[in-house]
Amino acid sequence: MQSNWQDILVLGLLVLVFGVIYRRRASLRLRFWIAGWLFVLAHFAILLPHPETPFWENMQAVLGVSGLILAGVCFILASTACYLTPRDLILVGIACSVPAIVYLFLVAFDYSQLLLLFGLVVVGESLAAWTGYRFISNRGVALWINNIAAALFGACLFILIARKYADLGMAVILMQIFLVNAVLFWSDFRRISVGVITASAGLLAWAMVFPVGVTIAQFFPHLAVPPRIWNVPKYFVEFGMILTLMENQILAAKWQGEQYRLLFDSNPHPMFIYDTGSFSFLRINDAALRQYGYGRQEFLSLTVFDLHEAAAGPGIEMVIANSKAIIRTTGPWVHKRKDGSEFQAEISSHPIEFEGFNARFCMVIDVTDRQRLHEQLVHRAHHDSLTNLPNRFLLDQRMRHTLENASRHNSKVAILCIDLDRFKQINDNYGHAIGDACLQEVASRFTARLRESDTVARTGGEEFTIVLGDLHSVGDAEKVAADLLAGFRREFIVAGLDLELSASIGIALYPDHGIDGLRLWHAADLAMYRAKKSGGDNYMVVDSAECAASDLLSLAAGQLIKAKDPNPVI
Repeated sequence: MQSNWQDILVLGLLVLVFGVIYRRRASLRLRFWIAGWLFVLAHFAILLPHPETPFWENMQAVLGVSGLILAGVCFILASTACYLTPRDLILVGIACSVPAIVYLFLVAFDYSQLLLLFGLVVVGESLAAWTGYRFISNRGVALWINNIAAALFGACLFILIARKYADLGMAVILMQIFLVNAVLFWSDFRRISVGVITASAGLLAWAMVFPVGVTIAQFFPHLAVPPRIWNVPKYFVEFGMILTLMENQILAAKWQGEQYRLLFDSNPHPMFIYDTGSFSFLRINDAALRQYGYGRQEFLSLTVFDLHEAAAGPGIEMVIANSKAIIRTTGPWVHKRKDGSEFQAEISSHPIEFEGFNARFCMVIDVTDRQRLHEQLVHRAHHDSLTNLPNRFLLDQRMRHTLENASRHNSKVAILCIDLDRFKQINDNYGHAIGDACLQEVASRFTARLRESDTVARTGGEEFTIVLGDLHSVGDAEKVAADLLAGFRREFIVAGLDLELSASIGIALYPDHGIDGLRLWHAADLAMYRAKKSGGDNYMVVDSAECAASDLLSLAAGQLIKAKDPNPVI
């Protein structure tokens, strides 16, 4: 009685360990193992009461042995669960348990019809052989041992039944179940490890407990064997299964580590891991060494900040300080190689624990070509393809920005509209190629005579617009216009041709002639046409009439926009 309680307590604690493992890494195999050990616990629990009648004594024996049979069947199902369907598992469970339990009930209650017992043996062993061929045919050794066991143990059962020892047949059935379990367990894992050897040897010893017990009872009845000795194999099996699970987790972690190392070391993209506390590098791959040009020890002596250009210092410090961000992609950053050359780097990273450090894994992607292409596309979208000057879109942005600055600093802004005089004659007389070269020369002269803060844009075929900021009076704008016209009086030699070229300029001043960029542009354009009608090679400042006309043009443009927009924003 006390022994049974101790077995229940110890096995129960070990089943609890199985449950904890199952919660962390659930699997169908582990579920069947837990079910098997619960049946073993039920076996011990059934043996606790003391029945008072022969019927209940027999019932207790039947239910106790049935618990062991069902435990062995659950272990068999655990060995086949990974590749069988639920329907197949049900068939295997029925084939392995039902004939044995029916035989047990008949024998326990003194059933004397030998033909039925022989029939049950034939059915049971035939089903054992069928399940072997049907479900473990891919395991050569296990299949043959299962078939040999079915034949030998079937013959043994026939002999026992014929000699009126049918009750001893239960020891044969239990031996067969646990012997097959020992073979299946070994063939499942096929490795020499403490867990696999302990569990396989324990199952084999468990199988031998039954014939050894019968032999001692028959031939050495006066030999006193402590009851707990018969339960020792169970503990070996349970400890072996737990060790096997732990070994599987260690092997899985090792395999994942090897895969991670292989992906890290052999990855074509530069990768590194750095300590988020000291920002020093903990590990780098070969691609990073090639990309940055350092030796491994040189690289490991650096910090993350050493890879970035000095100008990126404040920005990169803010990003790196946020070391707990899960996954992030930052950049592009300008990274420096050992030889001083630079490239555009985009960094994808996430936090990890590495060799006891709170670290961050980073993958670097060289996006220099992509950034260069992006910058080229942006430049083309904002600049004139012939002269490389800003186009209307970029001019509008810079005009708005310049006007906003003038408003904040109480300064003036001049808008100059420029049209080349008689430029059509150059195209007609010399061709468009000469005309294009002439426009490029004009653009070059404008750029050379203006400040970097000023904007000159090509806004038409031979039309240009200039935005001058940070002026004090209209006189400043007139000086610039006069200087630009003086530049036209220098000879134009294009493709060996001496060309004569002049221009007409209209000037509008912020805020004297308006505060809206579009209005100022219109006003300067009208003043430019007035200068052109006066003979060209001259500049004109906007007058009151042109301001009024510009107001009308701006109003008309606004009404046109409203007419096109069915839901104008007010």
